[in-house]
Amino acid sequence: MRVKNLNGTSDSPKCPCGTWLKHWERYAGKKANYCSEGKCSKPAEIGAHIQKTSGEQSWYIVPLCTEHNNQRGQELTISDDITLVPATARNKCSS
Repeated sequence: MRVKNLNGTSDSPKCPCGTWLKHWERYAGKKANYCSEGKCSKPAEIGAHIQKTSGEQSWYIVPLCTEHNNQRGQELTISDDITLVPATARNKCSS
């Protein structure tokens, strides 16, 4: 699946659960072990804000390594089996 790693999300509202990676784990119902980029085997370190390149405007969270997260504004190919967790106010973790 092709996605765009979003720029400027560090100013987005913070998730009460502590990190966006923890938010992803909570709503995906699994541990974020590896980066979602299809050819990367590095550990997941960040819950990154992405959008599908199909024109959909929704924001999602996926686990990425620091290297791929630093490629903001770039398109990435992520594994098709990665759970896309919505980054919306109604899906924010409660404290």
